[in-house]
Amino acid sequence: MNTLRRIAPLLLLLVLGLVSLGCPPSTPTTVPPTPVVAAPPQITVANAVNALAQAVDGTVVSAIAARDAGKVDASDVAAIESFAAAIARAGKSVNVELRSPDSWEVQRVKILQIVASSGLGTLKAHISPGAQQLVSFLVLLVNEVLSAVGGPTI
Repeated sequence: MNTLRRIAPLLLLLVLGLVSLGCPPSTPTTVPPTPVVAAPPQITVANAVNALAQAVDGTVVSAIAARDAGKVDASDVAAIESFAAAIARAGKSVNVELRSPDSWEVQRVKILQIVASSGLGTLKAHISPGAQQLVSFLVLLVNEVLSAVGGPTI
């Protein structure tokens, strides 16, 4: 009984501690969400051109592998190579324009002219429907550039 008197305050303290830990705080803290800031169109175009540069080589290598596997013919590979080369040239020209001191409005018009004069729509039309999937990612990226500058997509 004497031992129980000595540890009774400790047991009471332990019970109170456990009860107080189990209770949630009365007012939960909330953090307001961070607003999402849209990237300027120049950044969108620059990112798409960078992705195009990286995707062009992979597309040509994939086309060659598909030809070697008998999935596409040599004329499709030649059309894909022409399409990829035109995209690479247009991408380099767009990069040069983005680095120019021109205002965005002037750059936008020049970028539209660069892409329109590259003949990507015509080259895309020369790729057979079976080989279109090989260039679909390139088309998506070109369309991203065109959308960012307010132009029609291919």
